[in-house]
Amino acid sequence: MRLTSTLLRYLTSAFFLGMSALQANDPDPAYWVLVYVFTAAIPHSKWLGRIAQPTFWLAAGLILAGLLQSFPGFLEFVQIGDIALLTAPMTEKIPAIEHAREFLGLLFSVLCLAIYSFPSPDNAGQQTERI
Repeated sequence: MRLTSTLLRYLTSAFFLGMSALQANDPDPAYWVLVYVFTAAIPHSKWLGRIAQPTFWLAAGLILAGLLQSFPGFLEFVQIGDIALLTAPMTEKIPAIEHAREFLGLLFSVLCLAIYSFPSPDNAGQQTERI
């Protein structure tokens, strides 16, 4: 179980680091790189046996700000009703596509923070150090 959870933490961190690398060509890369790098740091710090509180709360704040900003565009995308547009090229005619992608990516970050902010079963009885 410990090997599986360690591997999952590495894969989760790698996933979010990969997502941050993909943001390099985004019109606003600084925000997205920060969000995904801070999100990647959470499972990694959990593997080290500590949760860096400032990193966690900074990531949570950035994610919340992004969710609030992209939510109206996500609702517009839902009203369009064509889920296949998520993989379509971005066009200026339908900016809701980009907002939906951003919103869904941030939901992945929320899931990561929620999973790795609680004690894991393989560390039951051990106290995770909060710094």
